[in-house]
Amino acid sequence: EGYQKVNYLFAQKLAKIADPDDTIWVHDYHFLSVAKYCRELGMQNKIGFFLHIPFAPLFIWQKIPCAQQLIEDLCQYDVVGLQTDKDQKVCMQVCTSLLKAQKIQQTLLSYHQRLTIIKCYPIGVNPTAIQKAAQQFIDVQDFLTRPVELNAAKTIIGVDRIDYSKGLLERFLSYAEFLEKYPEYQQHIQHLQIACPCRLEVPAYQRLFERFKIKIEMINQEFTQEDWQPVECIYDAMKHHHLMQIYRQADVCWISSIRDGMNLVAKEYIAAQNPSNPGVLILSKYAGAAEHMSEALLVDPTDKMAMVNALKKALEMPRHERISRYKQLMKGLKNFDINDWRNAFLNDLQNKTAMQDFRFLGMRNVNPIYQNL
Repeated sequence: EGYQKVNYLFAQKLAKIADPDDTIWVHDYHFLSVAKYCRELGMQNKIGFFLHIPFAPLFIWQKIPCAQQLIEDLCQYDVVGLQTDKDQKVCMQVCTSLLKAQKIQQTLLSYHQRLTIIKCYPIGVNPTAIQKAAQQFIDVQDFLTRPVELNAAKTIIGVDRIDYSKGLLERFLSYAEFLEKYPEYQQHIQHLQIACPCRLEVPAYQRLFERFKIKIEMINQEFTQEDWQPVECIYDAMKHHHLMQIYRQADVCWISSIRDGMNLVAKEYIAAQNPSNPGVLILSKYAGAAEHMSEALLVDPTDKMAMVNALKKALEMPRHERISRYKQLMKGLKNFDINDWRNAFLNDLQNKTAMQDFRFLGMRNVNPIYQNL
């Protein structure tokens, strides 16, 4: 009920400020129902929606009492954008199942004579801007509570919100196992974790934050030697250009998401690297980015030994292999960057009528539902 009130409020505000020919782009799961209320208020604008998180599978939707209403609301958008091919297929499956709607083609869904485009638009980054920012000098010591000899130690970087979806506890369990199994790496690697607390007003997030801090303390207490500490954690937000410079200095970026829409840390890390001496990306296979970044070391974060082995491989990877993987990953980032993502979505939204006419050419007599297309 509260969710619907908020969505209606946003629709009311849009109706007051939007001209009839304005294009409206709505983002993320907070606003599944905004288009419904816009239509009820008489708005005929092109309205698009992009979901930044994974699209939940059918068995999850079937547990939600108001699932059909929410999916009906979603189909009031002209274009629904998802992060991955898998998300696109799941979305089509959920819509056709819950609504008894007709899936016309791979990306088109018809419900109550409204046609919705459901399509994958993998969000990207700006590699050129990131590379430029990363080349500026930064003294990492300015951000740390104790000195880190970056030249003497291999550095692992992790950047995450403290959220149950990020697999932080799984990663640090694996890191502790690595230090135990390969003691020769002690004093020669450093895990720098930038961990931003979030939603601390929610008890579950408070408990997760406390468990995370306890785990970091336990690892440091067990393995710290002389001037070496295995984990350095920063809880403060950091300026974007400073973060890009830290990425460039890190030998490994470790992403252990249990579930992630895309995870732009993976793409930013690669974009920030020194082409002649790049670092290695360890990437959870459950992050959306894994669908487009197969040259990373893909790993299941729930498999502790797979994580340990991936870290060892990353730390020991020869330069020629690092460069080869980097080149392929960078090529992918440049082939579809943040500007391509924006343009692809907006072009489909603005040209929806032309897309309908093209895709339905020769199909108008197949079913009476198409008569008014």
